[in-house]
Amino acid sequence: MKLGKWEATGGFFLLMAWLNYLDHQMILPLALTACIFHELGHYLTICALGGSVTQIRLTAVGAEMALAHSLNYWQEGLAALAGPAANLLLARLFCGWEHGTLFAGLNLVLGCFNLLPIGCLDGGRALHCALCLMAGPDVAEWAGEWLSRLLSTLILAGGILLLRGGGNVTLLCIALWLLILEFSHKKGEK
Repeated sequence: MKLGKWEATGGFFLLMAWLNYLDHQMILPLALTACIFHELGHYLTICALGGSVTQIRLTAVGAEMALAHSLNYWQEGLAALAGPAANLLLARLFCGWEHGTLFAGLNLVLGCFNLLPIGCLDGGRALHCALCLMAGPDVAEWAGEWLSRLLSTLILAGGILLLRGGGNVTLLCIALWLLILEFSHKKGEK
């Protein structure tokens, strides 16, 4: 299990500083711990499947792992689902403990959110792999793009409705983040 180069971008540090400034209840350390276990789930599964991680890059929008060799669709799908699975397992383990409910809740939200079938999230990657195996890469690409845009638009609409109704801006920010990820991912492929 060779661990390659680590990199953290300026955007990652800026986001951490901003979140730390806003965090009056000390939630950020628990959320970061949940994120570490999420990424550890991916990492350990990749290594168990014979893959080798050459770089881990922390950005303002998440962590990225570069592999020495590509995984096949089955392996990539399993590796994608391993992060949310780690969070759901932690949520289950900590939910029965009185002092663990916040950590359990953070893991539950992180795991479930990442299972959304949106291309840039783990659920979207797993769905893409499953569709590639069942219907081929062309169908997987078309269906994944269509579903990602639809769900991102619905989340954006929900965020706007929530904000107009006096709610907070969190869902709107998440929708914008997803749309930015989707468009930057597509731009990077061209």
